[in-house]
Amino acid sequence: MAILPDQPQGYIAPLVSSHANASLPNDLGVNDIPTYPDLLNGTNCENPAVPDFKPPSKVDVLVVGAGPVGLMTAALLARQGITTRILDKSAHPLPVGRADALQPRTLELFQQIGLIDEVTPLGPLMGHTVVYKDGKKEIFAESHQSPSESCRYHGLHTATQTEIEHALIRDLIRHDMLVERPCTATSYKFDEDADASVTHPITVNVTNHATGAQEPVTARYLVGSDGAHSMIRKSLPIKFDGIKTDLHWGIVDAVFETNFPHRWIFGTVLNTEHGGVLIIPRERDMVRLYAQLKPEPGQQFDASKWGPNEVLEQINKIFAPYYVKYASPVDWFTILTINERVASSFTYKDRIFLAGDSCHVHSAKGAFGLNTGVLDAQNLAWKLGALCKGIAKPALLSSYDVERRENALRAVRTSARYLRFVGNCTFESLDGLQSPMNIEETKVVPSPGEDEHVAFFRQFAAENTGFLIGLDIRYATNALNKPVESSITGIRSGYRAPDPRVALSRAVSGRLYDAFGRIDQFKLVVFASNLVGDIKARLQTLDSYLASSRSFYQKYADVDLFKVVVVVRSTPSQAEARIRDYPFLAKNAQVVFDDQLPPGIFGADAHSIYGVDHKLGGVVVVRPDTFVGTAVLLDNVSDLESYFTQFLSR
Repeated sequence: MAILPDQPQGYIAPLVSSHANASLPNDLGVNDIPTYPDLLNGTNCENPAVPDFKPPSKVDVLVVGAGPVGLMTAALLARQGITTRILDKSAHPLPVGRADALQPRTLELFQQIGLIDEVTPLGPLMGHTVVYKDGKKEIFAESHQSPSESCRYHGLHTATQTEIEHALIRDLIRHDMLVERPCTATSYKFDEDADASVTHPITVNVTNHATGAQEPVTARYLVGSDGAHSMIRKSLPIKFDGIKTDLHWGIVDAVFETNFPHRWIFGTVLNTEHGGVLIIPRERDMVRLYAQLKPEPGQQFDASKWGPNEVLEQINKIFAPYYVKYASPVDWFTILTINERVASSFTYKDRIFLAGDSCHVHSAKGAFGLNTGVLDAQNLAWKLGALCKGIAKPALLSSYDVERRENALRAVRTSARYLRFVGNCTFESLDGLQSPMNIEETKVVPSPGEDEHVAFFRQFAAENTGFLIGLDIRYATNALNKPVESSITGIRSGYRAPDPRVALSRAVSGRLYDAFGRIDQFKLVVFASNLVGDIKARLQTLDSYLASSRSFYQKYADVDLFKVVVVVRSTPSQAEARIRDYPFLAKNAQVVFDDQLPPGIFGADAHSIYGVDHKLGGVVVVRPDTFVGTAVLLDNVSDLESYFTQFLSR
């Protein structure tokens, strides 16, 4: 029912309505979910948030699917000035449920695009883990922690997918873009034999299922972020390799009454007989419980026999001797049977791309789903932007499949191990299908008297914490990732660039990423010690080269492709006086001040974290997605010419 508040003269308030939660009710009834069609439903409303929205029939990129991955892709492209349209078959964004946690690496992406204050307040921060088995607490420890000296975010931030989508939808509106709903790409044609003169070889038939209208749209590139049943993937000669497990989970979001001592802690409860439950604290005093569901011996699993009350009974069997009761209506409920699959390719001829669930699916254990998907978007979007601007070679796009597919395989393997720990089973005890993803059971030998599950969890956490928080993502050597100069010891190419504390000015302290500029720029991070002494001649060589017309920097000066950041170990007053000896840097670089303490329990300075010798200095190339591309000594900066020639087109 519409709510019509008092309206000031000249202002028409957006429509606010509500509907009953579609999840099955428990004994306490159902929740009413507020909806805001004018603000969130894109084109599927009477008064859209962009009243004069007229999408072009010829675009650089057409995105199919407006979940978090598609929305992030569109948001990143919009920031680069790339013409984009985004479609979704649903009449409205997700009302409740699905993904529920953001890793520190994902928060860095939201910070990079200016939306960090939208997402961090959405729910509690999970920084500890508890493990119970058969009613006994086995582990309670700090978890999901980043190294504070090189990352500003810590723990898992609970953030419902619904509100993440809302934040990204509002962001697109600020860029005068609407999600086109309920619309699908009913068919498309890709002219694979077109010559270079054909800039938009893909023609998509877009159908609006509310109005019946059809429209041909031509595009340079097509991105399928349309979920596990992706129409785009199914239209291509791409396999979705993997297995369907016989592990079934009931997922319930609600407020609970319980005498369990660690309700507000991220955790796992194991029961030798009945299986496991995963605990995730949520917003509005809710908790999400993932409960393992098992059929009666000798029977097939039947999802229709499981509702919220039946799942609660199973939860209590696993939690015993503790009890759990509903204290609110169910906010979201679903039954999930785990698939573990990765597409055989994430791209087709460097024109059509898959991202998110359309190319990798797995269990929720490890919080890899949304987090992995939006990092797909980050990896892909800047590369598409460079091609659309005509400054990169087509081969650049091949690195998307190389980098993100290997990462997805690793996410599936890691999630699969954690899933089987929570489910108290082995790989051999599944449905007998052989996974093609080389998922192997790691044999863990418990210490004398140690429970085998406890031993597994300790080893798993020690081996995988960096990956579970998104900081230990590694990309293999390719045109973008070239070996780092051996004297620069703190970084490796193809890994995330550290984000140490620095001073941005006399009055403002921050992080190195705060100086990194636009999301489509390469960062040339110059480690310059104190600008004098042994390093001065090297810096003068660097300054002269970057100023010269033959340098790679000047080739792309018209598109502002490079952001130069000089990291100086001196006071601002000293730096301001000394930087004048380097005219190019004084005019074109942002200077930040490396005034942190030396390495120790209170952190570390940037030169130490990056492993740069104060006598030699260095230039670190940080890719637009903040991964290390390569690094050279100051007086070898001309060597970067051959690096950029590999994938840039001038």
